[in-house]
Amino acid sequence: MDEQQAQKRRERSAAYSRAYRARKRAEAAERERVAADGEPGPMRQAVDASISAAKWITGADAASIAQAQRLADIADRTDDIRLEIRAHSLLGRILADMGLTPRVRTQLELRARKLQTVVEDRAVDAQPNVTRISPRPTPRRR
Repeated sequence: MDEQQAQKRRERSAAYSRAYRARKRAEAAERERVAADGEPGPMRQAVDASISAAKWITGADAASIAQAQRLADIADRTDDIRLEIRAHSLLGRILADMGLTPRVRTQLELRARKLQTVVEDRAVDAQPNVTRISPRPTPRRR
């Protein structure tokens, strides 16, 4: 049993190491591309900063990250106002899908707090020596 757990731990560690090395290779390739293309614009810098600050972003989000970076590049480098507005609109949707906009983050935090409250309420109900102070009223029928 212990040998199986150790083997699983080694496999998991190897998978994390592979993912880390792949992420570092991708970052190096991106740095080389940026060096070839010139300095990224302000929108691309902001998108990169947001992505790097998000702790919940994983390797599975690589396609969304690439889309967001490409749209930020388009928004920074285009002279066509219609294309820029469209790029900003699409970029906002992608960032919202990844949880990188203030509105979506607030919704996620509220949902997490609500879930935590429900779990705490169930824990209180499970205690035989605790009486609820103010039970939630029943919803009105409309």
